[in-house]
Amino acid sequence: MKGYNILIVEDDLMIGDLLQKILQREGYNVFWMKEGKDIIDIIHEMDLVIMDVMLPGEDGYQLTKKVKNLGLNIPVILLSARNDMDSKLQGLTIGEDYMTKPFDPRELCLRMQKMLDNKYGTFTHIKHLFIDAEHKKVFSNGLGNEVVFTAIERKIFFYLYENRDRILTKEHFFEYLWKLEDRNQNIINVHIKKVRTKINDTTGEIIQNIYGEGYRLNTYIKK
Repeated sequence: MKGYNILIVEDDLMIGDLLQKILQREGYNVFWMKEGKDIIDIIHEMDLVIMDVMLPGEDGYQLTKKVKNLGLNIPVILLSARNDMDSKLQGLTIGEDYMTKPFDPRELCLRMQKMLDNKYGTFTHIKHLFIDAEHKKVFSNGLGNEVVFTAIERKIFFYLYENRDRILTKEHFFEYLWKLEDRNQNIINVHIKKVRTKINDTTGEIIQNIYGEGYRLNTYIKK
């Protein structure tokens, strides 16, 4: 499942632009910084970092240590033209992986995906949400923050999730959730609004209202 937030810290414009385009084409949400002085401002929202070693100001080793010192378990892949063993060992000690330039972007993508799979397992990641479909749990902004649903809210969310990227009409919800005599045309809107509030989706990017048709849970949110 794509949709992870990937931070590239790379001052080489050609490499940074190439990586950004490739990863966006793969379905990742990509953020590109040409130096790391403001990395702390956005690092909490990232799922993986691709970090160049040679940067203006603080280098990639220093920035990676700064991220790790925050207690954030965010994987970091270090990129460097240095291919001597000491540099490789230093990179693998500080970060999770180390790749030497030049490299094949296909290899980087494969390493990234394996790293993301190992860290996030069977979770589906949509924007700031981590969704555990097996156990019917949703986490917001990290795996330590479980969204607390009522029973009906949980049913609605996972009904949308199980039919993700499809439009569900009010009739779909009524057939799935309520008996005929209990139907109230406004009740769906009320519960959807509550679910959106709890998952911090007040703008309706994740659970979108398709005017005149129904609701759809989007798995890919364009930036």
